[in-house]
Amino acid sequence: MDPGAGPTPVRDRPRCGTDPGAGAPWRALLALLGLWPGLWPGPCPGLAGPPRPRPPDPRTELDAIVSLAKALLSDTKAFLALLKSRFPAEGEHKLDSLPVLSMSALELANIQAAAALARLSADLQRYRRHLEWLRRAGPALRPLEPELGALLARLERLGRSLDLLLSRLSLPRPSAPQTPLPAPGSPWAVVRAGHAVLQSLHLYLDWASRALVLLRNKL
Repeated sequence: MDPGAGPTPVRDRPRCGTDPGAGAPWRALLALLGLWPGLWPGPCPGLAGPPRPRPPDPRTELDAIVSLAKALLSDTKAFLALLKSRFPAEGEHKLDSLPVLSMSALELANIQAAAALARLSADLQRYRRHLEWLRRAGPALRPLEPELGALLARLERLGRSLDLLLSRLSLPRPSAPQTPLPAPGSPWAVVRAGHAVLQSLHLYLDWASRALVLLRNKL
């Protein structure tokens, strides 16, 4: 050994367990098994893609919608009681622009998902327009603005959930008919309109909650 040659370079020294040919048989075996996936007891590594996520279960989504509808029904009842205590208005109040319920008990028992969900979506759009109109109708109901705004937000959330379910079921989302809303009148007229809208919405949500439960049981 030449004393002036210096130490052997590190790259020329073999290391224990790092023989480049040591893993070759295993790599060859893995490649061979990759050509015949049936040799693997399970999915072939490297060939099977990531597991596909399961599509959302419509029944689970409908359960959530039922809960939203029942919660909104309770909120509407509470807001209607607040409206009556702050602005009493005896008698029955109506607006021709509101949805009309005309389904018998037999029709409700035979309800179908496509028609019922489309109707619910369209009618909730109409109620949303009426609540927005009440917020703009003048100062008469301004003391109830926070509660009215919260009720509108919950109604919009229910509507979005219904529209998402319609999309998942490949059902068309209907457009609500643009019936003309009443022109803002006197403060008393606005109060009466508020009673009409909230009473109608309360009755409608009671029907909608029962209809949704029937639909859920049919799935």
